[in-house]
Amino acid sequence: MSPTAVHDVGALLALIALGGVVLMIAARIIPSVAAVRFLHVLHDMQLQLAALVATTATLGSFYFSEFGAHWVPCRFCWFQRVFMYSLAVVLIVAAVRRDRGARWYAGVLATIGLLISLWHNSLERGVVEESAVCSTTVPCATPWYMSFGHYNDMGRPAGFPSVTLAVMAFCGFAAILALLFIPESLEDDPNGEPAEG
Repeated sequence: MSPTAVHDVGALLALIALGGVVLMIAARIIPSVAAVRFLHVLHDMQLQLAALVATTATLGSFYFSEFGAHWVPCRFCWFQRVFMYSLAVVLIVAAVRRDRGARWYAGVLATIGLLISLWHNSLERGVVEESAVCSTTVPCATPWYMSFGHYNDMGRPAGFPSVTLAVMAFCGFAAILALLFIPESLEDDPNGEPAEG
């Protein structure tokens, strides 16, 4: 499979993850029996699903730079990798140990990664200007490849869903945060404490 085909598959997975985030938020906002049951099922698998998202993103990152296109990451891609790779390790250990308390550590890592991804996306879309440090090495504002979108007159990704690697990282961090903090157990009381029994 070519690197661009792998990128397209990754972009599709990222959009599915983002759709899952929207569904989880909607299930929390719009109360219904189906929404409660959906969130309960996610709660039962939240650590495993979050670990799957982080591991998939990490393996995809390895593929693009080591095996597929020998793509050289930009400065902000490296920052995002630091947090995603750390999340993969923390969440795998948490899933194996069934340690729901790890969500507080993983949540901090995912939040910082999400903010870096948001900044990187702003650079790619021309919302903020690229610094001289970025432009002298590997440009942070120039995506390596883009799936499902088009470029505007200035050569920047435009429209939805213009999916770059920075967008994929954003979707991954958002999905991890949603999986760790949105689902609730049916056994928990309204204060978030496990029910006795």
